[in-house]
Amino acid sequence: MELRLEIEKMVSKGEGLARHEGKTVFVEGALPGETVLAEETTQKSDFSRAVTVEVIAPSEHRSVPACPHYGVCGGCDMQHASTESQVQFKQEFVKENLKRIGAIDIDDPEADIELLEAVTGEGWGYRSRVRFHVDLENERCGFLGRGSKDLVDIHHCPILCDPLNRLLDEKRPLLLKAAAMRKATEGWQSKKPFVEVPAFAGDTKVSLSATEVSVVVEGKTLWADSNVFFQSNRQLLPAMTTFVAEHTVGDTVVDLYAGVGTFSAFVEKEGRTIYAVERNKRCIDLAKRNLSSTEFVGQTAEHWSRMHKDIKVDTVIVDPPRTGLEASVVRTIGSWEPQAVVYISCDSVTLARDCKRFSEQGYRVKTVQVFDLYPQTSHVETACLLVRS
Repeated sequence: MELRLEIEKMVSKGEGLARHEGKTVFVEGALPGETVLAEETTQKSDFSRAVTVEVIAPSEHRSVPACPHYGVCGGCDMQHASTESQVQFKQEFVKENLKRIGAIDIDDPEADIELLEAVTGEGWGYRSRVRFHVDLENERCGFLGRGSKDLVDIHHCPILCDPLNRLLDEKRPLLLKAAAMRKATEGWQSKKPFVEVPAFAGDTKVSLSATEVSVVVEGKTLWADSNVFFQSNRQLLPAMTTFVAEHTVGDTVVDLYAGVGTFSAFVEKEGRTIYAVERNKRCIDLAKRNLSSTEFVGQTAEHWSRMHKDIKVDTVIVDPPRTGLEASVVRTIGSWEPQAVVYISCDSVTLARDCKRFSEQGYRVKTVQVFDLYPQTSHVETACLLVRS
């Protein structure tokens, strides 16, 4: 059914929110303030989803998508908004989720929360880490389609850095070779319709396997490979490490979900003890190369925190996966009574939930900063400082 809708605001996943006959409608491809015609795609008892088929009254923030695959490829969902306006929308996502889920109102003066200016960079050509999907039989390479498991064959992606784009085009034989090797050595790949090939572009070469590549960040050389996590937007990484370093206090620091030690590298200093907690052995091996005075713990954050309930800690750094922190981890961190908790989040929904849990442990949000690490998508990174009330 086609609906005429007035879009009130944008919400997570880059959808416009409208109301029709008392029901909330989430509209793909619509911007706040617009009047659109939209076709319903999903109907539930209390909400429905729709896709924009015609923009009757466009927003001043509307932009012509730069990628010919937009709307078909599943990688981007905000190219219809100008790059400049996207960060404004994302900051509102964060504020709304903190208020709705965490009962934290950044705009309330009595809350005494400092909202720092959002950090932005280039809107295109920024991404240095990606996971390609490869159809070996037909020599197709690209990404899965939006809302489907079909492969979109792509020769150029405007958000990827040049070295990764070359793998889609003139260096495609190298990507196909890497996919064949992955399929031969990783049994689970044979059960998938397409081979998944992670790629990470270092300063001088690209890793398509366990080959280590280096990245210089603020004068520090960090090593990683395609198999481990490393921030995809190198342009904004210095600002993120600065936030962490400036809000880390005291002589004892615990870095949970430490990865290859990116944040620990910027808080190491003489007289400070740092425990880097990371269960991935490969990450630990790389972190040992990246760090000089940090102690390494090869366990899950959940297990290590349960085993060290009596440790005295000054600052805890957490950079968890999208699922956030387990409630037990929040309670354990609270029992350590650190002066500061520096939380780096890739999902403001779980961030808001965890901030509410921290409030029950006697902590309050003091500082928030949004990092637009993924322009043209609705993903947003948020750094949050929590202190004892």
